[in-house]
Amino acid sequence: MSSIHRFVAAAFTLCAALLPAAAVRAAAAPLDLRAAVSYALDHNSAIAARRATVAQDEATFVRLRAAELPSITGQLQNQLARSENTNGSLAQFGLSPATEFSQNTAQISSTWNIFTGSSAQIQAQEAKRTLEGAKLDLARAEQQLASDITTAFYNLAGRSETVRLDAADRTYQGELLDAAQAQERNGRIAEVDVLRARVNTLRSDVTLATARNDEANAREALAQQIGASPDTTFAVSGPIPEPSLPSKPLAGMVAVAREHRSDVLSARAALAYARLTLANVDTDLLPQVQLTGAFGNQYSPTTGNISPFTGLPTGVRGSPGFWQLGATATFSIPLIDYGTRSAAHRSARALIDADQQALTTAENAVEVDVRSALRGAQTAFENLQTSKQAANLGVESSRIAQLQYRNGLISLTDATAAEQSALQAGTDLITARANYVSAVVRLRVAVGTDDPLTAVDIGAS
Repeated sequence: MSSIHRFVAAAFTLCAALLPAAAVRAAAAPLDLRAAVSYALDHNSAIAARRATVAQDEATFVRLRAAELPSITGQLQNQLARSENTNGSLAQFGLSPATEFSQNTAQISSTWNIFTGSSAQIQAQEAKRTLEGAKLDLARAEQQLASDITTAFYNLAGRSETVRLDAADRTYQGELLDAAQAQERNGRIAEVDVLRARVNTLRSDVTLATARNDEANAREALAQQIGASPDTTFAVSGPIPEPSLPSKPLAGMVAVAREHRSDVLSARAALAYARLTLANVDTDLLPQVQLTGAFGNQYSPTTGNISPFTGLPTGVRGSPGFWQLGATATFSIPLIDYGTRSAAHRSARALIDADQQALTTAENAVEVDVRSALRGAQTAFENLQTSKQAANLGVESSRIAQLQYRNGLISLTDATAAEQSALQAGTDLITARANYVSAVVRLRVAVGTDDPLTAVDIGAS
């Protein structure tokens, strides 16, 4: 590398080191709604905690489920013993142990505990129900987070639209001030109208500054909500979209929600868990069977013929393999339990009744949630259409009022009132659009069929 190339590389490295971290973050692409929800799902602390719970419940279930399956174990063993001038327990038979003993064993063994309806099987099934409930709770939390992020995202979009609307109002007030100054120079109006126009311009400046501050606060709040840096930017430019209302009737939505909502499925899993608890009461009355088996090879190099050359055992080569099978059945009947079994039955049945009521309550709550979400979406749609008409009329009224004031047909008060009415109508339209999008997403979450990213995809039908 030439000296010039080295100098350029060093200068580039120095510039990169001096570049502020905030500028690097600001250079990142702005996040749209889908990207914001995806980021939140990966960085939200509550979601991370629920995922950790799912992982723990899964580990418990796998451990308990493995206890029901046969174990397969491989074993390699070597025994070695050396002794001298000792007979030990063999002396009474007139025998002397070998001074050197070695034995090698290689085997594969298996043990299968067949729990015929025993507590081990019940515990594994209970762990499975617990895992299913944790997964459903995680899914519901992710959907609710997506709905909350949607509301915050379009709140920010509304704030950005408000900034543009207030900037347009500032321009409008400035034009009225120019018109007032021109008419005052021509002697058509009094100087007090110019002062009032200046006041309106300054008030517009304050409103615009406040709107920009609110936009910055909303942006940082959204960044904090998804777990990102406060410098994160979001793609909120352009008009707020208007997805279509779902065409499925209310009864169909309620039926789908009862089959797919995670809170209903979680209540059903809890009921199944309670029924398993009742079954677990009498598992000690059922037999338990254990099957064992093994096969392998075993030989002792120190057992066999004595070598005439060394005087040491030569060992037996090519010894045949071995196998063994075993079965153990245990059946126990407690004769007196002092009422513990009856009390356990009552407790388990009470738990089943409680979980059945909880399931019914969850199903009713889902229906109410879907009804409320559908009404909210329909009302937001109607308000949006009304706000559109009001905004269009307000813009036209403001335009005409400005022309009339320029030509001396109306007073500055009338022109300002027309602009304020148009500004309020425009603000109402922005709010109506944000509320409508949030209501549609909330309805999708209430039905519960979509994953979080699909639920916030406003282009999906």
